[in-house]
Amino acid sequence: ISSGGTVANAEGFIGFRTDSSGNSALITGANSLWTNGGALQVGSQGSGNSLVIAGGGTVANTDGNIGFASSAASNSVLVTGANSLWTNSSEIFVGVAGSGNALVISNAGQVAASAGFIGTGPDSSDNSVLVTGTSSTLTSSGRLDVGSGGSGNTMTIADGGSVSGAEGYLGAVANSSNNSVLVTGANSLWTNSGNLGIGFRGNGNSLVISNGGTVANADGYIGGGANSSNNSVLVSGTSSLWANGNELLVGNSGSSNSLIISNGGTVANSRGTIGEGSGSSNNSVLVTGSNSLWTNSQGLNIGRFGSGNSLVISDGGTVTSATGSLGSLDTATGNSALITGANSLWTNGG
Repeated sequence: ISSGGTVANAEGFIGFRTDSSGNSALITGANSLWTNGGALQVGSQGSGNSLVIAGGGTVANTDGNIGFASSAASNSVLVTGANSLWTNSSEIFVGVAGSGNALVISNAGQVAASAGFIGTGPDSSDNSVLVTGTSSTLTSSGRLDVGSGGSGNTMTIADGGSVSGAEGYLGAVANSSNNSVLVTGANSLWTNSGNLGIGFRGNGNSLVISNGGTVANADGYIGGGANSSNNSVLVSGTSSLWANGNELLVGNSGSSNSLIISNGGTVANSRGTIGEGSGSSNNSVLVTGSNSLWTNSQGLNIGRFGSGNSLVISDGGTVTSATGSLGSLDTATGNSALITGANSLWTNGG
């Protein structure tokens, strides 16, 4: 569909049956439009199908699905170029049940939806979203899940790309493990008006903020549920920032979750806690290297109810807080803080 051409229909399918592979649609040029009154599926059951929106073209639908059935693998959507737009009035799914499906937004392309899910079903693995380049945007008016039900799904925000939503979750349910988000490069941004959970219920999920990338949200959780373990966040490099408007909980209820701030990275929040719940054990924070900073505008609790949680400040790292406590309530045992190396500092205003 090119040069201002228009196609309108009820529902749209690219690769409908299990043996339908290598099919494609291209919508390119200003005012070129594909309108679906219902859902659009890129890889309904088939594999290797593709949609490209370029040069200011537009595709509109209700739900957008890339890799709908379990047989639907390696399907893709590319939205590239200024004014190129994929608008989903309802939800967008990258890997409903399928694996290895991809969405790429580049060169100021735009995708909008009411909510977004990457890796929805329990077997939907290795699906990916890449948002790269200045003015490239993925916008969700609701939540955005990376690993809504599946494992090994990824989102990368690079080189000035931007993703925004109401709430964000990596590893939303118990079996959603090893999902990851990378936010890297100056002006690369992931912003949530509500909370962000890294390993909200799942295990081994990770967030990396590097080379000047920024993540912003209200409350932040690393390990939200009782069984959410081994989830991690790394904030590394000058101008790399994780800004929590409210609390940051490392191990809300889970165990062995971690935060590392290194090489001049910064994490900011109001109250900070390592080991919030009575069952939250062996969670850790490491702040290491000159200009690496964790700032708590209110108190910092190392083991509020939990046990065996730790803070390490090394090699010139800095932690600031209004007040500090190790083992603040009666179930909190075996928590620790180590401050080691020249210019390493934990300073409490109270």
